[in-house]
Amino acid sequence: MKNYFTLLLIAASTTFCFSQAPLWAKDQLMPTKDLAEKIKTNAKDKPIILNIGPMENIKTAIFVGRATSATAIEKIKATLAMENKNKAVVVYCGCCSYASCPNIKPAYDAVISLGYKNTKVLELPEGIKPDWVAKDYPMEE
Repeated sequence: MKNYFTLLLIAASTTFCFSQAPLWAKDQLMPTKDLAEKIKTNAKDKPIILNIGPMENIKTAIFVGRATSATAIEKIKATLAMENKNKAVVVYCGCCSYASCPNIKPAYDAVISLGYKNTKVLELPEGIKPDWVAKDYPMEE
């Protein structure tokens, strides 16, 4: 009986952990096509792009590193310290789906806590390779 309850407890906590993955609202997402176009045309409203994972850099992105580390969060704060709070900021990782990535929520929350209201998560439903690289969108060389 004790093993049954232990197993039930493990199953419940596992379900709870996996159900905590953030579900991003449409207005919190930046479509890849839109960001690629802003980069290609060097648009005046091009956002600050933060690479908050272990993946390669999208063109003009600032490499921060895994946002699950305190060092990366401090780098986000230092990078944005002198920027206008109205400037758009896009965070991406791309190691996996944006719905399950462990790096996105801490980075997004850090940027929002700094007062940047126009913060977006790059819409990478599968990851950077299929959703960005395979579409031949701009990468750092």
